[in-house]
Amino acid sequence: MDLIKKNLIFTVVLAVCLLIFVAGAYLAFSESGTIGKAQQQISSAEARLNSMLFADPAPTEANVAASQQNVAQLEAVLENIRADLQRGARLSTSTDGIGVMAGIQQYISEYQRKAAAQMDANGEAAPISLPKDFAFGFEQYINEAKPLDDEERSATLDKQRQILSYLLNRLFDAKPAGIVSVKREVLERGSSGQNSDKNFQISSAISARVPGAIDTLAFSMTFTAYTDSLRGFLNDLAKFDLPIVVRSIEVTRPSGSQTTKAPPRGNNLDAIFGAFGGQGEADAPKEAQKPVISENISTFTVTLEFIEIVLPADSAEDNV
Repeated sequence: MDLIKKNLIFTVVLAVCLLIFVAGAYLAFSESGTIGKAQQQISSAEARLNSMLFADPAPTEANVAASQQNVAQLEAVLENIRADLQRGARLSTSTDGIGVMAGIQQYISEYQRKAAAQMDANGEAAPISLPKDFAFGFEQYINEAKPLDDEERSATLDKQRQILSYLLNRLFDAKPAGIVSVKREVLERGSSGQNSDKNFQISSAISARVPGAIDTLAFSMTFTAYTDSLRGFLNDLAKFDLPIVVRSIEVTRPSGSQTTKAPPRGNNLDAIFGAFGGQGEADAPKEAQKPVISENISTFTVTLEFIEIVLPADSAEDNV
C-alpha cells in the first residue's frame, strides 16, 4: 500500500492503461468475430455468383434480353388467344327491365312459332315436338308481365337470351325431331318461380370457369334426333361464331336398336361419335359400317359453356 501511495500517479496511469487494454482486447475480439462472419457471407455470395454464372442459362445481359424478348412474344400469343376466345363475346346487353322482359316474351313466342313451322330437307312440314308451355329455358317468365327492376338481373337475362337464340338457331338448322328441355344456370338475383332449370348447374370438373380469370355461362340442351342432326349441330358450333364450347354429350338410345362403331377419321368429332359404343372396326366389314345410331331417333343432352376472358386490364378500364 505504501508503494501505491508513494507512486499514486503512476498507479492510476497503469490502471487506466490496463482498463484500456482490456477494453481494446474485447473490442478486437468482437470485431474479429464480425469480420469472420462477413468473410463467410462474402465467400457464400461468391459461391452463389459462380454457380449462377455457370448455370444454364446464366443471368448474363444477353440472356436477360433474350428472356425479355421471349416474354414479349408470349404476351403477343396470349393476346391472340384472348382475341380468338372473345370473338363475339362482347354482346350488347340491356339493363332496361321493361325491354328485357318484352324481349324474353318475344323470344319465347318466336321459337314456338319456328318450331311449329319447321320444314324438313325436302321442304315438307316437319314441326319440332315441344313439351307443353315450353319457354326454351325461361319457363319462370312465360307468364311474367311485371317489368324487371334490377339492372344486373336484366343484363344477365338479356345475355342468356341472346346466347340461347344463337344455340337454338344452330339446333333448328340441324333439324331435330323434338326438344325435350333447354336449361340455363339461374344466376340473376331475386329470381322467382319453380322450374327444372333451377336444378341445372354445370359440374366444376368440366367447367372452364376460373374466378377472376374466366367467366362462363352454362347451358344444357336435350333434344331427340338422328345422329346426323347432332353431327350438324356440333359442326355449326365448331365454327366458333360465338365463344361457345361443348363440355359433355350424353346419349340415350332407344331400347332394341342396333348400333355399330363408326370408322375413325382422325378428328375430334368423329372420335366423339365413335366413342358411343358398338362393335370394333375389325369385327364388322367396311360395307356394313354405319353411323353410330342407324335409323333410330335418340335423345342427346349437350352441355355447353359461353366463355368470357376477364383480365385485370378490363377491370381497370371499367373503373375509369
